[in-house]
Amino acid sequence: MADHFGPIALKWDPKNLEIRTMSVEKTLEPLVLQVTTLVSTKGPSKKKKGRSKRAHVLVAAVEKATENFIEKGESIAYENPDIKQEMLSAVEEVRKTGEAMSVAAREFADDPCSSLKRSNMVRAARNLLSAVTRLLILADMVDVHLLLKSLRVVEDDLEKVKNASSQSELLDSIKAFGRNASDLMAQAAKRQRELKDPRLRDDLAAARAILKKHSTMLLTASKVYVRHPELAAAKANRDYVFKQVCEAVNTISDVAQGKGPSVAPLHPYDGPGELAAALDDFDERVVMDPPAYNEVRTRPSLEERLESIISGAALVADSSCTRDERRERIVAECNAVRQALQDLLSEYMSNAREFRILPALMGTKERNDGLDRAMEHMCRKTGDLRRQLRKAVVDHVSDSFLETNVPLLVLVEAARAGNERQVEEYAPVFTEHANKLVEVGI
Repeated sequence: MADHFGPIALKWDPKNLEIRTMSVEKTLEPLVLQVTTLVSTKGPSKKKKGRSKRAHVLVAAVEKATENFIEKGESIAYENPDIKQEMLSAVEEVRKTGEAMSVAAREFADDPCSSLKRSNMVRAARNLLSAVTRLLILADMVDVHLLLKSLRVVEDDLEKVKNASSQSELLDSIKAFGRNASDLMAQAAKRQRELKDPRLRDDLAAARAILKKHSTMLLTASKVYVRHPELAAAKANRDYVFKQVCEAVNTISDVAQGKGPSVAPLHPYDGPGELAAALDDFDERVVMDPPAYNEVRTRPSLEERLESIISGAALVADSSCTRDERRERIVAECNAVRQALQDLLSEYMSNAREFRILPALMGTKERNDGLDRAMEHMCRKTGDLRRQLRKAVVDHVSDSFLETNVPLLVLVEAARAGNERQVEEYAPVFTEHANKLVEVGI
């Protein structure tokens, strides 16, 4: 668990302009469009030298948009004392770059044929867009800050649940935890919808699902432990559920701050398996220096490895437990990976030929942009296939064991009723489901 004491530090790097959420992107889009249109404004024809009316209209629009950003930024600053100084600094930077942009843009609008005034405006526009982007990213971090505050409350609730020594204390702690965890999951769901990175969205969705599932189990397991603290099995069960909840909370924290999970993987299907190991090995082998590529040896080797992986993926897709839409996605990703490999091998062959023909010019042995893009695309496609396979495994488990009418529940009810005939009748059905779970886990 994270440290429970002290204020929540807002990790803010003014030089980092990475936009992680769709809301920031959409808010920035109109200003980018206005500035881009202004920068691309052409001067009047030679017969009609003079001011550009269209440019003056665009300048006014940019000035108005900048004023709106300043007003909203100041409002957010005073509503959130924790980040007031950072927000006001960002607002001041927007005001300063906005004024410089206004002066440069109006000078250009008065003399749109001047290349010097155009270049001055372009430079001012870049500075303004950078300042506004920083302001929006910082404003977006307010939501992250609020989510982390809610998360801190949940962490404190979990400590109280863990340390509860009586049933009444436990119930009070669980009640507070349930209420605050519900708020946290709602904020996490909102953040999930906003994130641009599909991997972070998947991680956050998985963490929310695990938190929701294990929150109910935490009450049951804790009740048994508080009632029978002398039983090692009761403590082990409570500790396991508690660990799952803590890992889910930590994952929400990591994703909210733009990081991948820093704890052990949350999902049982993330463990080493033959197919996962083959994908990892393939990802390592597919990246090489162009001179090391050999058309006779390298191509058949990589194609054979990929076909072996696709055969394993096909077994998952053809399983009776795999949903139709998931099966189609796996097949589509397999085809995409095949194509990505062929594109990458073509780039390797082209680059290897250049290295042989122009050794002096290519003395630095730097890869060209086409090869870099092909490598990135290849890794992205194997990642997409890996993600679909993981989701298929989750489907298998959830469809088999998380329904309300699973054989385990029927078996338990028969045992409670003392009906030996039904117990004998349902035991083989449960065994079949258990074997299926083992098969999916492997």
